[in-house]
Amino acid sequence: MKKKAIILGGGFAGVTAANFLKKKGIDVIIYEKSDVLGGGCRTFFYNGHPYTFGPHHLLVDVKQPHVYDYMAQYLDLRKMDHYNMSYVAQDEAFYTYPIHKDEVELMPDKDLIYEELDALPDSGVAKNFDEFWRYSIGDTLYNKFMNSYSKKMWGIKNNTQLDEFTFSFKNKRENALKTGPKKSFDGTKNVYYPTAYDGYNSYFEECVKGCTVHFNTLIEGFDINAKKIYVDGEWHSADIIVNTLSLDLIYDYHFGELPYKGRDFLKIILPIERITPEPYFFMHYAGDEPYTRIFEYKTLTQYKSPHTMIGIEFPSDKNKLYPYPILSEIERAKKYIDLMPDDVYTIGRMGKYYYDNMDMIIADCFKLFSDI
Repeated sequence: MKKKAIILGGGFAGVTAANFLKKKGIDVIIYEKSDVLGGGCRTFFYNGHPYTFGPHHLLVDVKQPHVYDYMAQYLDLRKMDHYNMSYVAQDEAFYTYPIHKDEVELMPDKDLIYEELDALPDSGVAKNFDEFWRYSIGDTLYNKFMNSYSKKMWGIKNNTQLDEFTFSFKNKRENALKTGPKKSFDGTKNVYYPTAYDGYNSYFEECVKGCTVHFNTLIEGFDINAKKIYVDGEWHSADIIVNTLSLDLIYDYHFGELPYKGRDFLKIILPIERITPEPYFFMHYAGDEPYTRIFEYKTLTQYKSPHTMIGIEFPSDKNKLYPYPILSEIERAKKYIDLMPDDVYTIGRMGKYYYDNMDMIIADCFKLFSDI
């Protein structure tokens, strides 16, 4: 008799797990609370303009070419460079981000910045986000680019709360103040995006071919230890469970609720062909603006139109997109993960309580399901 797998959630992690499992000859059933697959990675259209809820490049670690090879089976991928900029209100100027050493020369307080860079400590271990940036780039650059932005992004009063930082700032300093090319990823990751206007949508559909998908379905109860879920008044069991939902939910908040930060998205079409200068994609806003970043979608999708569409992102508590980089919360998540029995797998940003990108999810699926 064929094994049966139930997958909780039909986002990128859920459909990718389904694809791996069905190729093992396993019957796969997916339960998805919305009416579409792909979650935040799904492409929608607004007056013809393709967009996702937050831009989703495929970032592939150069040490994991098998991740690219996997996705290239399903999509025509375009390799690209990734360039960001930040607006620093106190300077009334845009600068490249990550912060680039060459652009210090353009700043009105460059002399103070150079003094702070010369006075940075040579060694030590940063215990939190605040210490890492102050000891890596000095107070002035930190306050220009990172301090207010991070507080706004996470909804916190002090960046010392973000304490998932336990590395030598001397060894990591080259990542904090770049030299050389101004692109975001230099030699560590390759950046890709599908050439089709509908992005990854065809991949999602291919992944679930031969699977049973229940849309608009809310799971009412969980007995993960018995590999059972309660839906529409009935318990359903399987040989394998793959979870992509928040860990606290499936264990009824036994160790307490895990915090997340979300985003609200505002879409605007403008009567101009392009607003961001080549070669930039993102615009971060590092001051007291209520939004964190603006993205011009056609720079990613290459959609052809005399108009352009921008997405404006506002920090929100209405959805769960970003697990907090706080050690106490990571430890809470680990307690939930440690409860998982054999043949129950938990993947994705909510399933691991870790800021996984698509490439990391694919790599996890290779690792988790290779021996099934």
